[in-house]
Amino acid sequence: MLLRLESVDYGPVFVQEPEDIIFPTDSDEKKVALNCEARGNPVPNYRWLRNGTEIDLESDYRYSLIDGAFIISNPSEAKDSGHYQCLAANTFGTILSREVILQFAWKPVMQKILSVIKEYVELE
Repeated sequence: MLLRLESVDYGPVFVQEPEDIIFPTDSDEKKVALNCEARGNPVPNYRWLRNGTEIDLESDYRYSLIDGAFIISNPSEAKDSGHYQCLAANTFGTILSREVILQFAWKPVMQKILSVIKEYVELE
C-alpha cells in the first residue's frame, strides 16, 4: 500500500531558511529578498519577525511576501537593518527559522570583507 505524502497532514518543515545578507548601499538593485520555504500539509502560511517583533506587512508599502520570501523594495539601512526570522505555521504546528542579519555596507567595505573571508577559507 502506497501513501501519498499529500494525503498525510503534518506540521511545517523548512526546505530553505533565510541567510545573512550584506546589502550594498550604493547598489543599483532596488530590492532585497529574505528567502524562506517550508513544506507542510496543509500548506504553511508565513510571517516574518524583525528584532523579535512581527512585521506588519500592511504597515509599509515597501514590504511584500511572495510565497515565503520577504521582499523589501528600496531598502533603507535606518529602517531595515536588523535581525530577521521566518515563521511558518499550519494547523499542525509552527516553526521559527534561525535568526539572520540584514546589514548595509558600501561596496569597497564589502569587497574587503569578501577578500578576508576568501583568505580565511583558503587557509582551512
